[in-house]
Amino acid sequence: MIEVKISGVALNSATGVPVVLLKDNKNRILPIVIGFFEAQAILFVLEKVELPRPLTHDLVKSMLDGLKAEFIRLEITTLKENTYFAKILLKFNGAIKYIDCRPSDGIALALKFEAPILVAEDLMKEEDSIAFSSGKNQPIGLEEVRRFRKSLESLKAEDFWKKLKGGT
Repeated sequence: MIEVKISGVALNSATGVPVVLLKDNKNRILPIVIGFFEAQAILFVLEKVELPRPLTHDLVKSMLDGLKAEFIRLEITTLKENTYFAKILLKFNGAIKYIDCRPSDGIALALKFEAPILVAEDLMKEEDSIAFSSGKNQPIGLEEVRRFRKSLESLKAEDFWKKLKGGT
C-alpha cells in the first residue's frame, strides 16, 4: 500500500463530473470519478468550511468519536469492473474492524479524522491507462489526467462551486 494525499478535486471539462486526484510521493496520480455530494464533502474539509448543521460525514465522525472508535486509515484496495473498492480500518473496543466503503466517502472521512489514505500499489502504476467512462468511482485514462493537471493550474474553488450550483 502507498500513502497518497489529495492533489485536488476537479470537474471533467467534457462531462462536468467531479474527479478527486490522489497523488503519491512519486507524483503519480490516481484519478477517481466521484459524485457531486462527495466532492462537496471533500472540498468542505479541504477548505475548512464550517456549516451550521452537520452533513452525513460529520454525523459519522461524531458517532465514531462518541463510540470511542479510532479511525486508523482508509485503504483503496481494488478496481473491479471499472469501480474502485475501499475499506476503512477502525479500532473499536480493542478490535480491528474493516468497513467496506466507497472511496469517495472514505476519503471525506479520512480527511475529517486526519487519517492516512493508502492505495494498493497496483492501482498506482503509471503505465496503466483505463478508458474513461462516466459514473461514480470510476477510473480515467492518463491523457485525461494530463489535461486535468493543466486545468488545475488555473482552477479556482469558486469555479467549482459555481458549476456545482448550476452556473456556467
